[in-house]
Amino acid sequence: MLGILAFILLFLIITFVHELGHLIMAKHAGIRVYELSFGLGPKIFSIKKQKTEYSIRAFPIGGFVRIAGLDVDKEDASCPDQEKYTSKNPWQKFVAIAAGPIMNLILAVMLFFFVFMSQGMPVGFSNEVASVLPGSPAEAAGIKPGDVLEGINGKSFPKMEDAVDLIHKSSNKPLDLAIKRGGASLAVKVTPKYNEKMRVGLIGFSPKIIYRHFNIATALAESFWQTIKMAGLIVYYLGLLIIGKVAAGDIMGPVGIAQVSGTFAAQGIIAYAQFIAFFSINVAVLNLLPLPALDGGRLFFVVLEALRGKPVDIEKENKVHYVGLVLLLALAAIITVNDVLRLFGR
Repeated sequence: MLGILAFILLFLIITFVHELGHLIMAKHAGIRVYELSFGLGPKIFSIKKQKTEYSIRAFPIGGFVRIAGLDVDKEDASCPDQEKYTSKNPWQKFVAIAAGPIMNLILAVMLFFFVFMSQGMPVGFSNEVASVLPGSPAEAAGIKPGDVLEGINGKSFPKMEDAVDLIHKSSNKPLDLAIKRGGASLAVKVTPKYNEKMRVGLIGFSPKIIYRHFNIATALAESFWQTIKMAGLIVYYLGLLIIGKVAAGDIMGPVGIAQVSGTFAAQGIIAYAQFIAFFSINVAVLNLLPLPALDGGRLFFVVLEALRGKPVDIEKENKVHYVGLVLLLALAAIITVNDVLRLFGR
């Protein structure tokens, strides 16, 4: 239940911010926005202000904006041409479309800022064990949260990162760990188990994170930098996916996202805020890909208009986006099935 609620809240926040960006910049460009909807399905509440209807719909997943002239709409007949998307210059169109993904990036910056001001920024790991995975070699060996790792195979490790690196390289090799628990020193033997997906040896514990607190200016700068780095990392992995270095089966769909949402929500508001920030950056980057039905696909046609000196007929453009939408929905269905099979261990 927590996973479902966290999943719904995640999508409401991400969608609201994204569509709000479209609405604000469309109105700024003088484009009429017919509706901003929270959720999908039948309307259960709506209010109209300044020619825009703000509605809440029955199913609290996703949302949308209806922009004059962008999609063929029965209300277009009564809307003045100068208030339609099709009457605007390429720059005005570009800003109205790009505003959605940009707002998702701004949301990520704000959430990272909240995290950094509340908890600080993670700068490394201590040698203390924070948690132990149930059923793992670490649990079987008797390692417990609060234990301090002092050495492996007789060698001391002042930095936990170096100890973790040795563990990763020691798949199926017995290791002698020197553990300090309270005032006692313990010798623990454990064998890292090879993880097929990560391609490293793991014993199943997480080290305690070290945080550094910043002033407001530094925290804000770090929030921007963290968002940029994460966006770059997502682009990098997309590249690996395209060239086949990352398996398509590893892509997470709605079921997987719901599971992960619940996991982070159970860890508290800070962890959940970080997950929303990461997901918001994902949505921004993916939406900017020049694919039909995505904002990036719309932006492709805007750039094409700027280069040609005239727009592509909006109805022809929409047919391209419709085909893209069908393909994206088919892909989403396949990913969802894969999620379900993964859930049942198949």
